[in-house]
Amino acid sequence: MGDKGISLRHLVRSVYNLSRTFFFTPEYDLVYRQIQIFLSRNSKSPSSIVERMPTKGYYRINKNSTAAKQLMLEFGECEEKS
Repeated sequence: MGDKGISLRHLVRSVYNLSRTFFFTPEYDLVYRQIQIFLSRNSKSPSSIVERMPTKGYYRINKNSTAAKQLMLEFGECEEKS
């Protein structure tokens, strides 16, 4: 979502919609809670893969994280091969 990050609400809605299938619909509250736990665990230190934004409830990928740099590198390599 860029440098401004993405709100928790929008992130949950996207993951929830991607998780739904014709035969299975997850509980929205469960998806919300799992994402909330993931973000809280992975945004605590300055080297975490996710960082909190100054605006409450917004998150983005931490560009200073080595794990995030590796993910961006791998994603970039996949795009070039296509």
